[in-house]
Amino acid sequence: MRSFAEILLLAPALLAAGIVNPDISAIGQVRSGMTDDANSQDNGEPTLSLGETELVLDAYLNPFLKGFFTLSGGEEGVGVEEAYTSWVKGLPWGLGFKAGKYRLGFGKLNPVHPHVNPFIDPPRSWISLMPGMQEGFNETGVQTSVLLPTPGDWASTVSVDVLQGAQFHPDEGKTRLGWLGRWSNSFLLGEDGALETGLSGATGIDNVAKDLRGYLAGMDLKAKFYLEGGSQFTLQSEAMFRRSHSVDSLAGVASEDRIGFYAVADYRYHVHLNFGSLYDQYERTGNASMTDRSVRAFAGYTMLEESTLLRIAYEYFMPEGASGIRTFSAQLLFTMGPHKAHQF
Repeated sequence: MRSFAEILLLAPALLAAGIVNPDISAIGQVRSGMTDDANSQDNGEPTLSLGETELVLDAYLNPFLKGFFTLSGGEEGVGVEEAYTSWVKGLPWGLGFKAGKYRLGFGKLNPVHPHVNPFIDPPRSWISLMPGMQEGFNETGVQTSVLLPTPGDWASTVSVDVLQGAQFHPDEGKTRLGWLGRWSNSFLLGEDGALETGLSGATGIDNVAKDLRGYLAGMDLKAKFYLEGGSQFTLQSEAMFRRSHSVDSLAGVASEDRIGFYAVADYRYHVHLNFGSLYDQYERTGNASMTDRSVRAFAGYTMLEESTLLRIAYEYFMPEGASGIRTFSAQLLFTMGPHKAHQF
């Protein structure tokens, strides 16, 4: 009876914390496009498809911990993209804690969902070098972070993750743990600007049978300037290095070192309209002596506090040793709930 009475006394606080009624958001999209890629089955033909759909739930579990769930999928099925809890306050010495399945804090692009960015598709360099490729570096892990004591307007955070390590060896079922570390810094640029910098590194076994260890390193920079009328100008760049291994019955063990980077500029005019450009290049998988490049232009228009967002993009992809490929894309994003589509 005592425990039941305690639950009754705590019920108003639990309701206020959102445990019974979590915040629920749904994000859907419709995509269209056309490409002149000779290797595409849709070469020269317009396409129309349902893009990835997300259902997001989040709520405070108690005054100190918050839970997050993201279910994502499309016409081929639905899966758990994220399911984790985060200790948001109450730990000593500025410590933070996270555990579960989540988009890992490597660089600037990977931690956020793709629809948050102003462009439709992630940079090709990021897809080529990141474990998980198109889906990003997403694993079950445990993270500890600490806010370092710094002077003035400088905020500095160090985080360390212990990872399941599966995305380093996706074709092998055996578990071998991996590691990820990040050092991020934020600075004010006068009264109307902010600068974020970061260094990231990760390692894991990329071939369990041979006990071969792969490495991933990156550095990133993001500058945002706040202009009159709610306008913003954002510059972001990220450079990555990856060492991976392959094993062939004839050639034996081979290691490959590759680098790549992207840079994006985005101008957001009076909240509702944005346009920008993106450039990226990377050394090709399986042949690091060849460098592929891409340039893009994109624009977006959002209505009614970002509940509906229309984007268009044009890309000219320049694979070394082959003809350039032109692609036009369009995307309609629609959202319900507090989790909005565009926060770049």
